[in-house]
Amino acid sequence: MTNQSATYLKRKSDVGSGIAVLVVLIILAAAVSAQGRTPQRDAAAISTLQSAVTALGGANAIAAIQDCILTGSFSYSDGTTRNFKWTIAGGEFRRELVTANGGTTIFVSGHGSPAWIRNGNTSAINYHVARANIPVYLPPYVLFQGLSNPIFTLKYVGVAGLNGKNALQVHISDDSDRAGTLVTPQEWYFDPVSFLPVEVQFRQPSNENAADFVNGTFIFSQFAPFSGVLVPSTISYSQDGIANETIAISTVTFNSDVPPQVFDPPQGGGQ
Repeated sequence: MTNQSATYLKRKSDVGSGIAVLVVLIILAAAVSAQGRTPQRDAAAISTLQSAVTALGGANAIAAIQDCILTGSFSYSDGTTRNFKWTIAGGEFRRELVTANGGTTIFVSGHGSPAWIRNGNTSAINYHVARANIPVYLPPYVLFQGLSNPIFTLKYVGVAGLNGKNALQVHISDDSDRAGTLVTPQEWYFDPVSFLPVEVQFRQPSNENAADFVNGTFIFSQFAPFSGVLVPSTISYSQDGIANETIAISTVTFNSDVPPQVFDPPQGGGQ
């Protein structure tokens, strides 16, 4: 090989290496940019949520909530009822429902390893399902978290027609990754005078695929005070526009020092 050929090949190799390095740098820069992207949090959305939090009991009272236990019943279209107990603390939850035969089904967040327990049998659940189960049945808690946690996107959509009345619509979601964008969007609607939430629409994904979901809706009514915080005592639930059940909340207990193990699946995981 001549010196000229060797020099040419070296330059070609240097150029190829330089392009490869440049591509890697571009990819890294894009990844850093995506991770560091600031969520949209517009002033009108923040103002609306602040007014709602004030109407529901005030930021100080809601900020003091460390855990919560709700009890009540589901009434189904066939005339049957079932009792439930819902427990939350931070991002953890435990949802217990009495079955028709007197047994209990339990859905726990599992500190990142969610599980479904039915008739003593435990099944592991994909994390995106637990992530989608934000406790929207407790509006003060969820709305205050949306305001307090800068990771949430807050968008003011505007005045929307809802059941023949005007309502203020605000979008909340965790868009920090693709799964969050798929399963966490919530559309909240507020009374324009009282600023109490009247409805929320949310997603309920399948266990197999976060992109495969149905749309759930809670319609709130009959707000009642519990330790100075307003909670809807009646919630109408529908799925993809079809009414399924009515939820009656009987008791709400705040700050009872719920132990962390309450949210553990049996033996630490699904079986």
